Amino acid sequence: MSKDQARKDIQRLTAEIRRHNDLYYNQQQPSISDAEYDRLLEKLRQLEDEHPDLRAVDSPTQKVGARVKDGRKAFRTVRHDVKMLSLDNTYSMEEVRAWYKRIRKTLGDRGVEFVVELKIDGVSAAFRYERGKFMLGATRGDGESGEDITENLMTIPEIPVEMKAGVKDVPDLLDVRGEVYIPRERFDALNKSRLEKGEEPFANPRNAASGSLKLLDRDAVSKRALKVFIHSFGALQGGRAVHDQGQFLSYMKDLGFPVNSSARLCKSIEEVIAFCEEHQLKRENLAYDVDGVVIKVNSFSQQEELGLTQKSPRWAVAYKFPAQQATTEVVRIDVQVGRTGVLTPVAKLQPVECGGVTISSATLHNFDQVKKLGIRVGDRVLIERAGDVIPKVVKVVESGNPSSTVFSVPQRCPECGGKVMRENLELVAYRCINPSCPKQLEQGVLHFASRLAMDIEGMGEAVVRQILAKGMIKDLADIYSLKKKDVLGLELFKDKKTDNLLLAIENSKSRPLSKFLFGLGVAHIGEKASLSLAQRFKNIDRLMDSSLDELIVIDDVGHVMAHSVNEFFKQRSARLLIEKFRRAGLSMVEPIEIVGGELQGKKFVFTGVLSGIPRKQAEALVMRKGGEIMSSVSKNTDFVVAGENPGSKHEQARALGIMIINEQEFREMVHD
Repeated sequence: MSKDQARKDIQRLTAEIRRHNDLYYNQQQPSISDAEYDRLLEKLRQLEDEHPDLRAVDSPTQKVGARVKDGRKAFRTVRHDVKMLSLDNTYSMEEVRAWYKRIRKTLGDRGVEFVVELKIDGVSAAFRYERGKFMLGATRGDGESGEDITENLMTIPEIPVEMKAGVKDVPDLLDVRGEVYIPRERFDALNKSRLEKGEEPFANPRNAASGSLKLLDRDAVSKRALKVFIHSFGALQGGRAVHDQGQFLSYMKDLGFPVNSSARLCKSIEEVIAFCEEHQLKRENLAYDVDGVVIKVNSFSQQEELGLTQKSPRWAVAYKFPAQQATTEVVRIDVQVGRTGVLTPVAKLQPVECGGVTISSATLHNFDQVKKLGIRVGDRVLIERAGDVIPKVVKVVESGNPSSTVFSVPQRCPECGGKVMRENLELVAYRCINPSCPKQLEQGVLHFASRLAMDIEGMGEAVVRQILAKGMIKDLADIYSLKKKDVLGLELFKDKKTDNLLLAIENSKSRPLSKFLFGLGVAHIGEKASLSLAQRFKNIDRLMDSSLDELIVIDDVGHVMAHSVNEFFKQRSARLLIEKFRRAGLSMVEPIEIVGGELQGKKFVFTGVLSGIPRKQAEALVMRKGGEIMSSVSKNTDFVVAGENPGSKHEQARALGIMIINEQEFREMVHD
């Protein structure tokens, strides 16, 4: 590349990155994902490394974040006594090992320990204390100067305005840094409220936290329920002597500051990598968003020896989890028909990497959501994928063709041409009302045969499509009328494969009522509600004859679910189907399996991450011993089992005086 071309590319990238900085830091409306921003910054850095004489002093690669807007008068600008640095990022274990090799070149063969902490996906802030009194709070800004947001930071309950009398070793001067965030539960409620008011939803909890800190009304900030974790310091004078990061975190906890409990001391880089891999799997179970792990050399003397670059410390690095958000273009919008006839709009996308996989489609949930998003073919959209959840479109970030019309609700089913109607019970759901719609039966059979329902191994998508195409079954109960000669006629089916499928169908007849009920696919009734109903009524006849009043009082079964069950079993067609299942030999009863029954009638709520036992296994232990599982805390709850990083349920239990037990106490209780 010629120098002239390099100059033009650097100027273009610099302008683009500065625009995104302004959108991210000052307007809280990013138009690209973190991963895409990082790629732009890395491209600029590579060009500057190849042509160092073209690197400007104020290049984005040399700055931490956005410059505080000079024209903004809402918050005064304050200068940090000690610069707030950012961290270099790594995206693979190979890159983490490469960082480790670099620090080894300086430290040689001397022993080195690390403290690893979750990288909270929030907003960096500094808190200055003088003789135990909170004097100043500021945003990070460009690392050298930020905005004075003291009043807003004072709304965070965990931040002491003044350290309590009697606290030992209060420093004369303390400048601590932390990450301000909004818990996921609060974020969902906030966005729901904004949508109801016709306001633009926040793209993610981080942007919500950033926007909250910029509000001019302290009372409004207080309602956002911000929280914070302290992770480092700029200045520490007087008080207790600390020599490493582990001691610092312990000291802050003693002083009353919130410190993330997941922080861990690691003796080797292999332990560091194990921590990263462990928490990449656990991230979805936390009450707040994390986007990686921060790895720090523990010893302060070794940190000083390793030193700093202009922008980042050499003694620390961030390992970033695969991005859960990305931006891409909408190619077309399709409509899918589900097993209950519900029509779901789906955006077909230009393929993009997100959450560690390539995404080419994302759900739009329902047609009301399509209208709120104002989405059109050709728009550039922000998509999100959390764990194994189906990707969803969060917002439109750039209109592709503003003159085109917004996608509308189809008047006819795209699968069968049947009439489409909007139900009164589900204000956002449109359904195909044709009972013979082939797509509904296909999805219904697949759901009925799935592992969480009747667990008929071998009855996958290809098999079901062939069975339906040949007209072998007309409803779910017809599965049990399949004969060997029928199955042998399917593609790739020989004697052994046929026998295995027929055996799996036969074995499914003894599945408990809870699995059968879930497999029926009653609207609004999921796995947990199916279990609650089955445990309450024990057999299909008592459930079919139950009244609406009997259903509503069951835990985990609200009015909508109770009404759905009641209406389903009122249908003559449903009762005829149940009778057909009965003639086929299905048990449709829930076995009573109480070992000792010492937890009979006791109600449990789980919160946080259990480290030694899967959540579903723990819940199963409670139920086998006669206990009940509740999804929310109430005055009727007997025990709240709190794992790592418990959420709001822990606080609710404490407020109501409910007994809270840890994982070890729970395991002793159930003799596990």
